[in-house]
Amino acid sequence: MAIEASGGGLALDRKRTSLELYQTHRASLLSYAARLSGDKTAAEDIVQDVWLLFSRQQIETISAPLNYLRTMVRNLVITRVRRQGLEGAAGTDFEAVTAEMADGQVTPEENVASREAMKRIVDAIASMPDPRQRQAICLYHFEGLKLREIAAHLGLSVTRVHSLIEDGMVICDRVRKEGL
Repeated sequence: MAIEASGGGLALDRKRTSLELYQTHRASLLSYAARLSGDKTAAEDIVQDVWLLFSRQQIETISAPLNYLRTMVRNLVITRVRRQGLEGAAGTDFEAVTAEMADGQVTPEENVASREAMKRIVDAIASMPDPRQRQAICLYHFEGLKLREIAAHLGLSVTRVHSLIEDGMVICDRVRKEGL
């Protein structure tokens, strides 16, 4: 019997610890939820729902409980916004709504313009004076390598690789916007 009593005490201590954590950070969670949702009343409901979900968790298995709480708040705000969007669409005339929507098809003119813009950007990358910059941009954007992988491949620091890519993307963005 003594083992069961101590086990129950442990559960009570866990509950108390999670409640203390929640109470300590409740105001900041409310502020965060209000910022994300834009509604103080909804923020109250969200933070209450977070507590109901969080109180069921085994807090000792959570490595960063405060971050976990903030993530729960963010996820519940996103869920609420999605639900409101679906509820807002209920009862609307499907034909009327879809008639105003674009069909998602690209026109032949848009297709040609996109291809021309891409060719200008590829030409801009090819004409960059620093071969490491050209290679870094291609490895990052076309091959999908991470900055640290590119840095190791080129024998540069991650900061330098980031700078090369960022400077190159400024050039590409200018070419795309100006149509040079």
